[in-house]
Amino acid sequence: MSMYPKIILLRHGETVWNREGRYQGKQDSPLTPKGELQAKENAKKIKNHIADLDEVVIYASPLGRAKSTAEIICNEMGIDPKRIVFDTRIEEFGYGIFEGKTKAFCQTEYTQIFLEREANKWRYQIEGGESYALVTQRLHAWLSELKSDQTLLVIAHEMVNRALRGLYLGLKKEEILLLRQPNSVVLSLDKGMEKIIT
Repeated sequence: MSMYPKIILLRHGETVWNREGRYQGKQDSPLTPKGELQAKENAKKIKNHIADLDEVVIYASPLGRAKSTAEIICNEMGIDPKRIVFDTRIEEFGYGIFEGKTKAFCQTEYTQIFLEREANKWRYQIEGGESYALVTQRLHAWLSELKSDQTLLVIAHEMVNRALRGLYLGLKKEEILLLRQPNSVVLSLDKGMEKIIT
């Protein structure tokens, strides 16, 4: 796995829909005050971890919540936000018809779809959405273009980060689906290994 660059990986800060328990996917909701604070606190962790911020390549999902988080982080670290590279390949997993709705609503209104997805999370594609298999394909294409001697700061989303970590660490599908990353946790992926940055 050493062919991949070092990646400092985080999620966007908490959003209104995170708090309400709604699926977001490709849709968006704004950061909460707590989410903005999480971005600022994560910026401090990153700044203490990286020796030369001038050498870091910054990637972010172009979705609003990740974009806002990336801009807050850059401002906190004294980095020009114009350095951020927005790439649609690290956008969140598409939840299709579930987007904007709560888990309880989907369990009731889309019972069959919900159960079928739960039975095969890796390959099941919600109407209008994606599967983990599809997300992994776009992430693999993105990773293959990166230079191994770089250090990247990547601001994305929980589901896409899960798949990215799985690819980087060489995990099995079942292991990938168990991964979690709270909004306040910053991860370092380096030489096929992962650790939490504090």
